[in-house]
Amino acid sequence: MKNIWSTPAAAPLYQEFPIEYKDVSIMSLVYRSNKDLIQTDLPKGVQAISDCVMIHCYDMPDVQSMGQVTEANVMVGVETNFSSKKVTGGFSTNLIISSDVGLAQGREVHGQPKKLGNINLDIRGDTLVAEIWRNDIRVLRATTPYKYQKTQISELEKVFEFKRNINHKVIPNIDGTIGINQITARTLKDVEVLDSWIGPVTVEIAPHIQVPLYRHPVVEPLFACYWKANFKLQPGEILHDYLVSK
Repeated sequence: MKNIWSTPAAAPLYQEFPIEYKDVSIMSLVYRSNKDLIQTDLPKGVQAISDCVMIHCYDMPDVQSMGQVTEANVMVGVETNFSSKKVTGGFSTNLIISSDVGLAQGREVHGQPKKLGNINLDIRGDTLVAEIWRNDIRVLRATTPYKYQKTQISELEKVFEFKRNINHKVIPNIDGTIGINQITARTLKDVEVLDSWIGPVTVEIAPHIQVPLYRHPVVEPLFACYWKANFKLQPGEILHDYLVSK
């Protein structure tokens, strides 16, 4: 069983990389929060470089091996300080996904803090509305004008380098000790941006103990990008291993 990728062996939960995502619609909203509060939720050696929070709400109708999936990735801009080579990217403080396959794969492989929930990304008249739900409780609602002004995805990259996703991967052993304690990173492959728009945004956060977005309160809504893309999920890298380097 040396080459097994996922269990059970006769019916693995998720497949090996790469995984294709097609015709994905994304609302990426950005708001200003408090940098000190952001830092309190980051692991040792990972420093906040921005007071901005970026939340990507995905409607993914065609995901290889998963089917139809919705997801929300809550990111803050960070820099790692583990060696002479500093790495910047977007650290995931919360992740909500509708697929048990995506949840397990994200946690077991990338170390993403995924929990089950649902994301609604709807066009309601002249308004694009994004909502994050868990336990039938709405955690977030954001609105932006539908296709307000043409833009390039580089507008999001000006906030921080969100394409590199940084995570704290923690997996315990069966005996209660920690088996994996790492900072990991991955970057999407073959990203093809099909369309992109920018506009003003409203952001409303509701307190929820299981999805604590309230810990980074909205100080100032900045903007939202509505974009469509194809991309592939690929392997990443280990930036730091806490069990090896103290």
